[in-house]
Order: sequence, then structure tokens, then C-alpha cells
Amino acid sequence: MARKKTITREQILTAAYQVIADNGFSHFTARNIALQMNCSTQPIYLEFKNMDDLKDGLFTMMAEKVNEDFLAVRKKQNILVELGTNFIELAVNQPQLYRALYLEEISGASQMQVAFREYFYEVLKQDDVLRTLDLDKQASLYCSFWIFISGIASMISTELLHYSKTEIEALLSSFIEATLEDKGKEITLFTLGNFFKNN
Repeated sequence: MARKKTITREQILTAAYQVIADNGFSHFTARNIALQMNCSTQPIYLEFKNMDDLKDGLFTMMAEKVNEDFLAVRKKQNILVELGTNFIELAVNQPQLYRALYLEEISGASQMQVAFREYFYEVLKQDDVLRTLDLDKQASLYCSFWIFISGIASMISTELLHYSKTEIEALLSSFIEATLEDKGKEITLFTLGNFFKNN
């Protein structure tokens, strides 16, 4: 008679998430995940073929969870400003998790980016103006938007930049306006005060 599983796939994924959120992928080992659950490594290998399989499962789970959080826009302002702010605030509030998901693992980061792109197009459908853009314009807007927000988020996560939420929203508003109007509007991204500011 087969032994009943006492530790589920979801529990393992949750423990793996906690490990990378606290310490990054340098600590992503079966032993550390087992320690997080206070058990042996056996349940991990009963549920997953190997650690790469677990990593794939983790990124799939996180792509769904994180991007759903990004989509939780309340439309109090420009919908892309809110989406971009939600993304950048992940780097502000959980810098280690941001680095783990978007910087430390190339294959996983690519998976997260693909998921974000899909959600981005869903967000465009919620706006009366943005959903009328032709496909080429939407694709160009996505590319510019992704480079802009991921660049700022990455520098914030490594403490190269420091912005308040108000400053982030102002930057995004200026950037999106200039991008949509194709006016090449000058955007002041960095000031000396934003670099290496004491917390």
C-alpha cells in the first residue's frame, strides 16, 4: 500500500518561494527547502523529478501570482502608470524577491517576462484609448514600457536609485505621455539626489 503524501506540491512550492524571497537562488537547494518545511528532502523528490523541475514549477506559480498582483489596477489614474508602479514597487518592497525572479535566473526571468507581456496586453484592453492602438504600436509600447520599468526596478533593487512612490508615478506619467505622443519629450530620470540616497 502506497504511503499517503503528507507534504503537498503546493507546500513545497511555497517553501521554495520563501527560500528565494529571503536569500535568492544561491540558497535554492533541496536541503534549504526541506529545512524551511522542517522535513527531509524525500517529499521534494517524490513530487518533483529534480531541482530543475521544481524551479520550473516555482516560476510558473510566481508568474501567475505576481502578474495577477500587477493586474490589480484600480484605474484611479492612467492604467499604465498604475501597472508600472505596481511592478516597480515589487523591487522597492521586496528587492531580494525581485532580483530572484527577474535578474538571477535567465530562463526563469524570461518566463516571468513572457507572462508580464501577456498581462500587459490584457491591461491595454481595459483602456478605451489604448485598446484602439494598432498591433505594431502596442508592441512598440510594450517594448519601451518593459525596458523603462525593468531598468528602474533593477536599479532600485540594487540600491543604485531611490524613488518615492510619487516620484515613480511622475516618471511613468511623463514617459508614457511622451511615448504615446511620439514627441520625444525630455524626461528627467535621474538626479544626484536619487543616487545612493540614505534610507
